[in-house]
Amino acid sequence: MVIGLTGKSCSGKNYVGDMLTQEGFLVWDADRMCHDGLIENKDAIISLFGEKAGTEKDGVFVPDRREIGRMVFADPAKRTALEGVLYPWLEKKVLQWKKANPDGVLFLNGALLYRAGFSRIGDCVIYVDADYEVRLGRAMKRDGVSREVFDLREKAQEDVDYRKVSYGLPLYIVANNEFNLENLRRQVFNICDRIGILKGNRD
Repeated sequence: MVIGLTGKSCSGKNYVGDMLTQEGFLVWDADRMCHDGLIENKDAIISLFGEKAGTEKDGVFVPDRREIGRMVFADPAKRTALEGVLYPWLEKKVLQWKKANPDGVLFLNGALLYRAGFSRIGDCVIYVDADYEVRLGRAMKRDGVSREVFDLREKAQEDVDYRKVSYGLPLYIVANNEFNLENLRRQVFNICDRIGILKGNRD
């Protein structure tokens, strides 16, 4: 089973991912995986972005994620082209795991699962939800960003919110406005129970 773990910026999905990892579940971080995807798709990345996309170090391609991010931000067509390289690569990795582990459980943690076509490879989605002002406050505290910068993130994640797009899979919502650890754990493991993957006995 492959379960999507998603939510908008500063919703707390990474915290939920860490919680699941601590409980022994396998959690893949889509962003970190896509860094490997940049390396494994070196020729396509250089073709898209030129030599500024990275450097060779000891025979290994080291992508410059900041430079790639800058170019992608400035040119939506390049963003689409990059997604056209990374998302099929990520889908292939997940399907390979799924074939090798027919009885296993994998969580794929990523904000842009809808855009990546997760419905083709996933079984259900857990969406970590928090109000705009709550997430803005967390971003300001954690990252030191302004409202204007945070709103740019929001615009880039318009196709994340389940109220605006349909993931096409069973959807479970975790409400995370108040960062209450026990409440968060209770919600997450209640969902795991409903899905049928709960590990051990819990109250």
